[in-house]
Amino acid sequence: MEVLFCGKFKMEKFSDDIQKTLNNFIIDVKKKNEYLPEDEERSKEGKRVEDATNSKTEAKSSELMSVSQSDLCWLVADIRNQLRKNSPKPKVSPSTGPQARVTETLREELKQTRQQIQNDLAEISYLRTRCETAVTECQQEKQENIRLRHEVEVLTQQLSQQSEYCSGLGAACCTLLWRVSRSEDTIQSLLIGSKVEEFLTLVSNTLNSYVITYKSDWPGMDSDESQFVHALCGVITNIAASAFGRDFLITNPRGLQLVDTFIYVLEEAPHGKSARLKNLILMALYNLSINQNGIKYLSSKRGIVKLLAWLLQEEVATENQVNSLRLVQSLISVESNLNLIHELLEEVCNCIYIYT
Repeated sequence: MEVLFCGKFKMEKFSDDIQKTLNNFIIDVKKKNEYLPEDEERSKEGKRVEDATNSKTEAKSSELMSVSQSDLCWLVADIRNQLRKNSPKPKVSPSTGPQARVTETLREELKQTRQQIQNDLAEISYLRTRCETAVTECQQEKQENIRLRHEVEVLTQQLSQQSEYCSGLGAACCTLLWRVSRSEDTIQSLLIGSKVEEFLTLVSNTLNSYVITYKSDWPGMDSDESQFVHALCGVITNIAASAFGRDFLITNPRGLQLVDTFIYVLEEAPHGKSARLKNLILMALYNLSINQNGIKYLSSKRGIVKLLAWLLQEEVATENQVNSLRLVQSLISVESNLNLIHELLEEVCNCIYIYT
């Protein structure tokens, strides 16, 4: 039994091995057909033409060839084997066993990793938003700081101008008051007023702040600050020069506070530059020592003789040394101040020991 076989195939759907097998098969069939007898060739050709005409096929006679049944069976078997070899093996779903547990674990870890990544992204977005907000606030604060710095500079300039104005005003007014206070009648009129205690507190606070502020950089004699402070001390010295004024100062708590401030200024004010201020304070303390209550209060101040002895040694201005010596003499003139006399003798012995 022979089968007519078409020599042209559409090989796009076959694999390379099957296509190669078909091509080899066709070549073998053609070789076999070349050795057929001429009569059989013609009879077969006529049969093929007749069959083609009866079946109304459009295939040309030159495209047909005869194939034996054995060859066709061999071709089918060979193609089946190649298809069986090349066909992919079906995958078995690992639904059970250790591999399934490993797969499930990996899936869970992957799910957790994805969830962690989403959480991290959300946190990053939140932090980015906070960072942008912080940067905006920082810029606003910078602008606010610049504005406040400008305001501080303006206020500092205004404060400096007001301070200069107040210093000038105080120097002028207190200088006039210092001149007016030279009259004893005027002193009585001043101390009768209701603002005397406030004035004494003003003098005490002004001296304290003045020494603290200008201790390392003492201003000159011509400055408004120096003239203002000197005028205040001059007024107190003139008040202490009168009997009524001495009694008022030594019996008033604000006056005693002012005496303590005078002693503090003598200890802390630098030598040389503060000579005039110390001179006014020493004169005021000497005037107070004339009063009986005044000398008692000064004698009760511990270390006052040592302070005066130190001023005698260190002070450059001769007038200050004289005023210090006068105050020492006034303190030791009272028989009850024997302790001051012993203290003075100790200081004199120390001075003699140092110079020898």
